[in-house]
Amino acid sequence: MIPAAFRYERPGTLEEALRYLAEPEAKALAGGQSLLPLLRLRMAEPGLLVDIQDIAELAGIQSGAREVTLGALVRHVDLATSGPWRVLREAAEATGDRQVRRLGTIGGAVAHADPAGDLPAALLALGAVVEIVGPGGRREVPIGEFFLGPLMTVLGPDELVAALRLPLPGSGSGSSYRKLRQAASGFALVGVGAMVRLEAGRCVDAGIGVTGVGLAPYAAETAREKLIGTVLSAADVELALAAILEGADVQGDPYASSEYRGKMCRVLAAEAIAGARAEAQGE
Repeated sequence: MIPAAFRYERPGTLEEALRYLAEPEAKALAGGQSLLPLLRLRMAEPGLLVDIQDIAELAGIQSGAREVTLGALVRHVDLATSGPWRVLREAAEATGDRQVRRLGTIGGAVAHADPAGDLPAALLALGAVVEIVGPGGRREVPIGEFFLGPLMTVLGPDELVAALRLPLPGSGSGSSYRKLRQAASGFALVGVGAMVRLEAGRCVDAGIGVTGVGLAPYAAETAREKLIGTVLSAADVELALAAILEGADVQGDPYASSEYRGKMCRVLAAEAIAGARAEAQGE
């Protein structure tokens, strides 16, 4: 299907982009790997597309003393090769195909809020902070509060994701991502990202992000809390993961029943935690 007619603007500065986004029916375009299919299906019909890929302020990976800032225009392919955490590299590599990874951006993946997107699970596991810019200035939102539902976020129509901030991996830290892929589309029927930090053999910090299970990606906070203070034995992990679906509206569809999704969520979470623990121990 041919998209509905729209006006196209390609600003070179953030100020100019925000000015365009203030217009009625404006929509930001970054890599376009999620938005363009919606345009072709006429599931989205913006009157104005604002192409932000030339805005240098939104690009690049910057490392500080304790945290790293990922510009919204960082591509999946760049994360897959140089992401600061293994869970990010694995989630980026699991996203789409080579073309999607070459063009898709981390900011677009977060703003699109696909319930089965890979990168949100990794970012939730790491406790990322989303930097948002709009006509009222900049604001910060913990990523656990960012996703509201299928393709729904706290972003206003005239706002952009500017960057994502993460802690840098320190000594004793490890992370991993595991995914059950839908055979035809490649989307996650279930995807789980995990992060752990060990001191003297015990878990002192953890994070678990889940995608593909509910109406939006989410952080499994109760399960995370139950991991802290344990040695991450099989029994410790099993006890914690009994709570991984807490608060989630587990979905069923022709590809996977809600019961199957729930079981696979626990299986993949255990695998992701095991992978994170192995990396934390230097294995």
